Amino acid sequence: MKLFNRKQLQSWDKATMEAFNNSSAELMERAARACAEMLVDKAPGGRYVFFCGTGNNGGDGLVMARLLHEQQMNVDVIVVGDPKKGSNDFRLNLQRALDGDIPLDFINEMPDVLDVEWDDVVVDAIIGSGLNRPIEGWLADLIDEINVLTNPIVSIDIPTGLDADKMEEQDGAIVNADITLTIEVPKRSMLFPENDCYVGKMVVVPLGLDPEFAEDEPCNWHYIDDVETAHILRPIYKYRHKGTRGHVQLIAGSRGMMGAAMLSSYAALRAGAGKVTACLSECGLSLLQTTLPEVICKIGSGKDTCDRFEAVEGATALVIGPGIGTGAEATKLVDGWLGNGKLPVIADADALNIVAREGWLKRVPAGSVITPHVGEFDRLFGPHHSSFDRLETQLKMSSELRIFIVLKGAHTRITAPNGSIYINATGNPGMATAGSGDVLSGMIGSLLAQGYEPIDASLMGVFLHGLAGDVAADVRGADSMIARDIIECIGDAFAHLRSYGKREG
Repeated sequence: MKLFNRKQLQSWDKATMEAFNNSSAELMERAARACAEMLVDKAPGGRYVFFCGTGNNGGDGLVMARLLHEQQMNVDVIVVGDPKKGSNDFRLNLQRALDGDIPLDFINEMPDVLDVEWDDVVVDAIIGSGLNRPIEGWLADLIDEINVLTNPIVSIDIPTGLDADKMEEQDGAIVNADITLTIEVPKRSMLFPENDCYVGKMVVVPLGLDPEFAEDEPCNWHYIDDVETAHILRPIYKYRHKGTRGHVQLIAGSRGMMGAAMLSSYAALRAGAGKVTACLSECGLSLLQTTLPEVICKIGSGKDTCDRFEAVEGATALVIGPGIGTGAEATKLVDGWLGNGKLPVIADADALNIVAREGWLKRVPAGSVITPHVGEFDRLFGPHHSSFDRLETQLKMSSELRIFIVLKGAHTRITAPNGSIYINATGNPGMATAGSGDVLSGMIGSLLAQGYEPIDASLMGVFLHGLAGDVAADVRGADSMIARDIIECIGDAFAHLRSYGKREG
């Protein structure tokens, strides 16, 4: 899905009203109904205390309160600000709340005490994505008081005080939500680690805004979800054979780090490659042949790792770097690849560390996929102070070097040479474990070998990797996950995506 900015989101609402002949009040009713259902599901409580501003975000909160009140649920509404200055839809729904005898309080300055009991659910509907300046004064004091409450806090659309479009450290008071029910699409600023403390658990609430606007409106920000990836996934043909399913050449592992070669090879097979040839030093032969008899092993002359790059006959993609070390043999190997690289390639881990140390960045072939984590990214491109700074560099270097950069982490970011940004929806903290990156490199390499374009292989590899991790977390628990658990669930991730594609079709 496209991640529109604030102005585009407003245009999307207008386009939806025109397309479906809805008034703004009717659209607010739809959005609030969807959010109310999700609120009760995600944050069941004895009483819901709504803090409603006087704009349309507050209008959403008033409608939600009315809908819950009609279902005999216990609600209270605190109107924050001067209702006479409220938006038209806010005033309409304020009158409906008054007519429905919903308990209402009005504050236009910091109250002495917040009327919130220990078991209440606090709903933040003060200011939504229309925020255009930092929050200060008595409203900031109110937000500070809300933040010290021990109650569950649920923000509607975006936490109050968080600028939806601001790609830098935020100023002013911001609500620290436990859950954010964001309408239709995530807001851009919510997908960065610096803002995680405000967003909490993000839940996307589908509304069904005008699909034609979403299709036609230009936008270089994308959220990698089921829809994006289901359209990429190719069908399985009856007469395919291992020769048509791609052949991955894998250069990975070294003495003491052969597990990286095993994990990457195993993941490449599970992601659908017909053949995998692992290029190793002799010290890794027994491990690979014992643990993965399906993998072809090619033994080089290096003592601890391969020391010479040779293209494997018939290979259709190359994975280089996991666990190869950064010694003389590995450096010679990477130098050889950079001088002879012709295959679609994914470079990871130690290959990137060597490139950074030797200053070989401009030798990386155009069209390559590189998969650094934050530390490797900063070694390649210099130190950064924030994830926002890294995004600027990531976009710049993708364009200048004509490569695809997969910056690993929560909400993994992918940038393409054409300036597009893709942010991943799947994954969980249990995947922060040794070998998880080796699994990802094997998966993307497998998809490259099967003939997917580099951007499609990157998008689908990252999404399926995270989805397999989510399945593994459900089965094993995030606390005890290891990289092999992710691999074992790749098949489940594919099955989910194929099933989703059938439902969409």
